[in-house]
Amino acid sequence: MLRKFPSQRRRKERWRLIFSQYRTHTLILTLLVLILSVFFPTGRALKYSYQLNEIAREAVIAPFTFPILKTEEKLQADLDEALKAEPFLFHRRSEVVDASIEGLHSFFQLARELRSAYRKVKESEDLMYRYRYEPQYADARKEFSADSATWQKLEETFASLYPFKTDQKPWSAFLHPDSDTLPKLNEKQFEADIIQICRNRWAEGIYDIPKKDIISHEVLIDQGDVPVTETPDTFNDLEEAWIKARKEITKLYEAEDDLRRELGYLLIVEFMHPNLIYDKETTERRQQARLDRVPRYQGTVLKDERIVDKNTRITPDILQKLNSLALAAQQRERTSTLLNKVLAYLGRLILVGVIVSFFFTFLLLYRKHIYDDWRMILLISLVFTGGIALANLIVIRLNVSEYLIPVSVAAMVLTILFDARIGFMSTISMAILVGIMIGNNVDFIVVTMFTSSIAMYNIRRLRTRSQLFTTMFALIGASILVIIGLGWFKNYSLDKMETDLMYLIITSVSAPIITYGLIGLMEMVFNVTTDLTLIELLDFDHPLLKRLQREANGTFNHSIVVGNLAEACADAIGARALLCRVGAYYHDIGKMTHPEYFIENQFLGVNKHDTLTPTMSAKIIRNHVREGLRLAEEYGLPQIVRDFIPMHHGTTRVEYFYHRALEEAEDPERVDETAFRYPGPRPNSKETGILMICEAAEAAIRSIKDPDIFKIEAMLDRIINKRINDGQLEECPLTLSELKKIKGEVDGHTGMLPVLRGIYHIRVEYPEEAETPPNPDDVFRRPLA
Repeated sequence: MLRKFPSQRRRKERWRLIFSQYRTHTLILTLLVLILSVFFPTGRALKYSYQLNEIAREAVIAPFTFPILKTEEKLQADLDEALKAEPFLFHRRSEVVDASIEGLHSFFQLARELRSAYRKVKESEDLMYRYRYEPQYADARKEFSADSATWQKLEETFASLYPFKTDQKPWSAFLHPDSDTLPKLNEKQFEADIIQICRNRWAEGIYDIPKKDIISHEVLIDQGDVPVTETPDTFNDLEEAWIKARKEITKLYEAEDDLRRELGYLLIVEFMHPNLIYDKETTERRQQARLDRVPRYQGTVLKDERIVDKNTRITPDILQKLNSLALAAQQRERTSTLLNKVLAYLGRLILVGVIVSFFFTFLLLYRKHIYDDWRMILLISLVFTGGIALANLIVIRLNVSEYLIPVSVAAMVLTILFDARIGFMSTISMAILVGIMIGNNVDFIVVTMFTSSIAMYNIRRLRTRSQLFTTMFALIGASILVIIGLGWFKNYSLDKMETDLMYLIITSVSAPIITYGLIGLMEMVFNVTTDLTLIELLDFDHPLLKRLQREANGTFNHSIVVGNLAEACADAIGARALLCRVGAYYHDIGKMTHPEYFIENQFLGVNKHDTLTPTMSAKIIRNHVREGLRLAEEYGLPQIVRDFIPMHHGTTRVEYFYHRALEEAEDPERVDETAFRYPGPRPNSKETGILMICEAAEAAIRSIKDPDIFKIEAMLDRIINKRINDGQLEECPLTLSELKKIKGEVDGHTGMLPVLRGIYHIRVEYPEEAETPPNPDDVFRRPLA
């Protein structure tokens, strides 16, 4: 049996630990690839996918006989014509006419009773007035009351049956006539005239739907045994019937002040109902049957027939044949053998996995702290899944323009949540995935990458929420530019360019709004802290900062200065400057518990440590870390900000009290060093490492007597070298080159030295004894060690 060497065992153990560490990550990424592959069409269909005016990559020969699909425009025109060819069916209803005429008779009968009752009331009223001083007054009054009650009941009946107002003209004159109001009105003749006018319209036929809603060339009128086919204009809709009736009334009653003109028209509007009733159900059933009979094809391509030669421009006719071939290939693949289906699906899995691995390999190599957090992998996977699912829905399911796919939303979300590099790499991966999925669409990939890059550039350093909305205008401008470029290059029609631009403008306007909503949701669900939240934490009205300013003003001022230094250092190396400033503002909040034990808050010259043992003093000093974490949790500070509280000291010693303890101890070897070390952990990010250096530098430089630029530079070198030698930066990804940039140059504009030079108002002076100014390279550029 072969013996396993230790190196082999260690290698095996290392792989086992890696798999155990990334087991959840592997599961999430596997599910991501499986889900994304579901949304992809078959590869054989993509083989024949081209865009208009593209150049054929290879000659395409029909592998089998297939029908040529009609273009969308041609098919839609044929479908529209089929709808127009199917007559709308109407039923002529004589019962509608009979009911309307009966209604008119009832109306005039009630009107006559109402007019008669009104006259009796007037007569009773006159009689009561005449007998007001006579014995017959009581009988006259009773008669008036009875007539009034009868009239009032008829009024109520009329009001409940008809919409006419009896107290308004012309109805008041018609129903409440005075002695000479309508002396020439022949009610029976008036009634007969109105009925005859209605009959004239019913004889012509009145549709119960607007004529504009009838799209067929002909209408079919079912009026008994033999249906009649006519053009739609043969009959009237209700509005046309009213107009014709009004003209007939006007002609019949020529006098302008004739009350019957207005009364007659109002009665016609009320009682002349449509007698041609639309049979919607039957018509739509017949229309659908006719639509189903419309052929979807316009020809056939035979097997081995040449569709296009290599290096030939794709014309509209060729493109239609290729699209038809792609659809036919996809349909044949669905009915292929199980082995072919399995191989096709495995091919999709491999292709999707390769493209997805492009992005997540970048994360593993250059953003390992993000890759190590499975929640962040889940978040990014959900963004990818959402983008690809929407692409499938918009383009493949709904057959809408690909420019409505919100890839720019994913780019902005990941840029705000993480950084621009992650946003850019995700955009490349997603653009390639979607471009392949919708048919190797190079135009889409170009447009998406350009517009998304513009969006990411605008929000890469997010400081105000309004930046999200100014990005709208940048996206619109980028869309116009790229569409014009593609249109001129590929000779697209103006209509196509306008259509594409319209969809891009819709996406440009909606993308920032959607992004704004998603950011808040993802911050809450995945506990991610964005620059928008950090900006809110910078507000001096934040309860914790207001309390720090009130209870430990010296510490507050120290934190502000450290914040300026940390931000300058972060800018120098491309780290998150805003996070550094926020971390600096809150890193010493624990000092509020006992502010008087810290030198920056001792304003009266009394040092309370003079009466304490070094061990007790160190315990109080170290305790501000624990108290800071407690306050951070109490006030709900994000975890990424809380990390600055213990990490800005790491596991360093409280040097002053440690050396005092050594001096006072009888046996220095019995002094417990761990009692003087901070609990840690050590900095594990560039930002926390920057704060450790800046915090120590600010405190140390304040102790320099008569500070000048050379003393400050030497102090910075000592602090940085000490942190390196003590192993405090071992878990921090800062390089020696970045540490040099963090220190900065005396005559530079980035790093700590220029900021400190401004704080202490130091002007560089050359030594007086030098006959000539020394070489700046020798004075300013000193090594770190």
